[in-house]
Amino acid sequence: MMEISNKKINEILNKEHSLKYHDKSELIDVVWPDFVEVEGCILIKKYTEDNMKINIEHIIHQFGDQTGFEASESHVHMIDISKTFKKHPLEGLRFAKKLFEIWSIKLKIDFPEYEFILILTYHDDDTILRFHRLRESEETWININNIEDFEEGIIIRKV
Repeated sequence: MMEISNKKINEILNKEHSLKYHDKSELIDVVWPDFVEVEGCILIKKYTEDNMKINIEHIIHQFGDQTGFEASESHVHMIDISKTFKKHPLEGLRFAKKLFEIWSIKLKIDFPEYEFILILTYHDDDTILRFHRLRESEETWININNIEDFEEGIIIRKV
């Protein structure tokens, strides 16, 4: 695949970058996020951070392992994306299911050498989508063999 662009469109895109989308949620960045690898952790890049740095010792102390850190850091609440999803939580769930598909593809495109667990949960009228890398040396963030034990509705995908 080849793509070229001229200075004019690049200037326009850079200027537009500061604008917010759809209820000030930066919807584009939610639908097709920039995933970055920092110290072996895959995270959603936030545009406020140019050079992401993490203290891995602090992460392990606070979260127990890299998996817990990723699952905590790399998640999105649907009610934070749109006021509509606060009023109509099932629409948020439908939207999250589409994001689930998109993120599955995007993670494999960006990091084909890794396997991921994506987790979609629906509880208390909010849907949360999160992911983490699958590591042989660490447990999954959620026990995927006992999903019927969870109070919330849950979908788990390994990609």
